[in-house]
Amino acid sequence: MKLSTILKTLPVWFNSGALKNFYYLHKRFTQNPHYRLKYLVACSLNVIEHERIVRHEGNFVINAFLPPINSEAFHTIAKSVPGEGQDFYTSHVSGARLAPISTYVAVTKKCMYHCWHCSASHMMAQNQQDLSTEQMIKIMNDLQNLGVGIIGFTGGEPLVRRDLEDILRAIDERSMTLVFSNGYGLTQERAKKLKQAGLFGIAISLDSTNAQVHDAKRGYEGAHAIALEAIQNAKAAGLYTMGQVVCTKEMLHTGEIHEVAKFLKGQGIHELRIVEPIPCGNLEAQQSEVLTMEEKAQLINLHILFNTDKAYPKTSVFPYVESADQYGCGAGIQHSYIDYEGNFRACDFIYEAYGNILEEPIEAVWQRMHQACGKPKCECLAKKQCTQCDEAIRPKYYRLLGGEK
Repeated sequence: MKLSTILKTLPVWFNSGALKNFYYLHKRFTQNPHYRLKYLVACSLNVIEHERIVRHEGNFVINAFLPPINSEAFHTIAKSVPGEGQDFYTSHVSGARLAPISTYVAVTKKCMYHCWHCSASHMMAQNQQDLSTEQMIKIMNDLQNLGVGIIGFTGGEPLVRRDLEDILRAIDERSMTLVFSNGYGLTQERAKKLKQAGLFGIAISLDSTNAQVHDAKRGYEGAHAIALEAIQNAKAAGLYTMGQVVCTKEMLHTGEIHEVAKFLKGQGIHELRIVEPIPCGNLEAQQSEVLTMEEKAQLINLHILFNTDKAYPKTSVFPYVESADQYGCGAGIQHSYIDYEGNFRACDFIYEAYGNILEEPIEAVWQRMHQACGKPKCECLAKKQCTQCDEAIRPKYYRLLGGEK
């Protein structure tokens, strides 16, 4: 491990909240005779090696796939693992969980855009009404009581819900909250209200530096200007502000993804989230858009490059986070998704549901899903493309925590 990795994180190690969460895990792990402190240290350093940690309003953010490491929400995900005594450490090493780290909730199926890549396009044609405020609040309470550390609001376009602030106010510090949006309707006033209601961060989608290209991809004239204004309004309100882009083959090969990253750096975002095209929704019939293994490797390398070069913003590449060198595929293990009817699914990009949490206890549905998805693996369950990965080989996070190399 590079000395630079350790040095750049010194402020984190001396933060009382971060130390508290680290010590909590260490103390409970010591009840297992096979555990060594060096395993937890090695595991932690691997997580942050290629990250650019951001300090936002006193919070240390590795990336938005984890709660701030000095937060109560991080403590939530640390303890949401089964077993007492030595079994607690064993469960962590095996990837067993009482709750996913993150759950994204489709709070509406409504959206004014018609995005080329929309993964939720199949639900846009449905006639059912969105769930009520009371039903959404019940879902929030159930997620928090289950032990979910990150609750994300998606859709559709979540900002069309005028009661979003009421739903947010039902969530306490045990969970970090995020909104994934195209930016439509995020005025200065709305951004402030969302912040006051407890929203931590928001990700605004931007597909191109060129307004006409972005508008065409989003199927809405003026979408580019709306997104840029939304970014500034989010920043002014004190929200952790992210830009999000779906990196196409063309953007990767022409270098346009570099231009988008630098452009968003100029907009002052706190983090850039790069996702790959997934064969779901509008892309289900466009398999040619799915990245090859070689292209995916190039995309993963951008995570390292952008976080090293200050010309680019802090960056989180989704395939990097879910690579064999980190956590592997998180579907039904670290992540889950609730659709607009309350159906509990393993991932935003997987249609199969394991039950409806408005009809049966969320704990029962989660355990059914968790058992069905198995242990952590590097193969993406939504793509089932990774032919090079042996399911018997655990992702590096779990290997290091267990004392393996």
